[in-house]
Amino acid sequence: METDQLINALTIDGDSPGHPVSPADKLRLLNALVSRSNALAAELSTEIVSPTQAALFAHTIERAHQQGEVAQLRAALTAQRTLVQELPPQNLDQVRAIADNPAAFIHGTQRLLPDPATIPTGIMPFKDTTGFLQHDLRLPRFAAVNRLYAANTLLPTTDVHGNRCGPRYPKLAQQLERGIVSVGPTAAAARKLDKLSPTIARQPDAHSLAEHIEGRIADSVAAGIPTATNQLLTAIGDELDEATGPEELPTPEEIRAKTGIFINKRTKHFTYLTACMLNADAEVFLSHFAHSDNPRTLAGNREALTASATGMNPTDNPVNENGTSTPNGNGSTDGPDWFTHPENAETFPTEATGALPGIDANLATSLNSLATGQDGLTPPQRHLQTLLNLMRAPARPPGQGATGLPTARLIIHCRLETLLGLATGNGWSAHGLRIPIAEVRRRLATDGTIPLVLGGQSEILDVGQEMRFATDTIRRTVLARDGGCFYPGCTVPPEHLEMCDIDAYSDGGHTSVDQMTPGCTSHHHMADNGLLTLLIHNGIPHVVLPQHLDPEQLPRRNTYWPQNQATFF
Repeated sequence: METDQLINALTIDGDSPGHPVSPADKLRLLNALVSRSNALAAELSTEIVSPTQAALFAHTIERAHQQGEVAQLRAALTAQRTLVQELPPQNLDQVRAIADNPAAFIHGTQRLLPDPATIPTGIMPFKDTTGFLQHDLRLPRFAAVNRLYAANTLLPTTDVHGNRCGPRYPKLAQQLERGIVSVGPTAAAARKLDKLSPTIARQPDAHSLAEHIEGRIADSVAAGIPTATNQLLTAIGDELDEATGPEELPTPEEIRAKTGIFINKRTKHFTYLTACMLNADAEVFLSHFAHSDNPRTLAGNREALTASATGMNPTDNPVNENGTSTPNGNGSTDGPDWFTHPENAETFPTEATGALPGIDANLATSLNSLATGQDGLTPPQRHLQTLLNLMRAPARPPGQGATGLPTARLIIHCRLETLLGLATGNGWSAHGLRIPIAEVRRRLATDGTIPLVLGGQSEILDVGQEMRFATDTIRRTVLARDGGCFYPGCTVPPEHLEMCDIDAYSDGGHTSVDQMTPGCTSHHHMADNGLLTLLIHNGIPHVVLPQHLDPEQLPRRNTYWPQNQATFF
């Protein structure tokens, strides 16, 4: 059947009443239309010479792009509703082949395989719909998560009883359906409205208030100025926080939605964090900061703080406000934080700094001031340094056992030739953050450092069959080489990983660096169950994925972790 005949046949119901066109035939039509639209766009881009036609062409393509974004949400929601992650590998392979070359499917010479007749058992090809979007459609994980969130928020859904429900935010959804706005800013606004919903829920007439707030946000999103929308959301959130009574406590839902430390942004040299906590918890921070701001106490030892400050190069004789040089004192380092030196101690300033003011209008200014003190640090730098010093303090309970405090350990990977200045490059932290090589050298000179030379002779890196589990030395070495989980694209933090045997220990495999690789619990189980194959390729561990995920069956490495991968064994 020709394409025109197919379109005519499928745009009306079937020949017999009660027998409409099947979804499979409509999929044929959709593939035909997509192929034809691409060909039409290519032809028009070279044939149009009229600016009027060019303007209409641009508007049409832009509208098609916006409609395509909404169609992506519909497809994601349909995949979630139909449990597409439970399809067997042969169905997934066929669907992928048809998507790459739909000609036979469009002409009706190829039909889709039937769905499984029974409930699938065992380990599924994908953990959930997000896994299908990520691995089968090749979406980044965050993009897959955001697409499913937008689909469940901005499109009609079905509740647990099978009843149809409208979009969570109907005004935003209506704008999206009409093509007034794009999916990205609309979904971002919806996510921020979700964070405000616990606070809105405890206000009088919460339903009407929620509709009013959504209307204001929808108008702001339609205006197309994301900064203005963010400012409006922030202002509404602040106003809602102040609207509660003095004796009214935040609900557990509100606490869960707002409190914590969040990573907002990462650049080449900086990581931006935002912390939110209850005022009672914030007082602990403020009290600690007050001690660090007071040079009369050991907690505020200016010399020690300056020496340990990140990225600071203090002078031997800081200059005070009067322009005179102040010698560095050698304050005592034994004694509690509240210990006060005698009045004639040379580390004292001529005037007392005084205590921090209370919670008033001047507090934010005093805490966030960018003016440097005699130690060369701004108050925010000083406050950050005290927290870093606490986490790096060696005199703490060990991290072993259920009640031990975790030990913060800074692990930096870099090549020896880069460290020696024989090659350019950077160091990388265990979590993939870029560390400038100058900072690596500074820390090697000033911090307590444990060097790790892969393949060196100073530590035992192979215990054969004498030990079932990897030693701490082997674990650190394996993580230094591989960075993270062996599965391509897996981003589980290094602290959560297990050591996986290339050759099973029960089959005679050795507990050694060259026979182990890190893996998260899920992918470790997949390897143990035979769904993945671990092997040594070019001297380092690789993984061969299932054929429905990697038809080429090539050894793969997880390239998410950016530290240098070199062959050491």
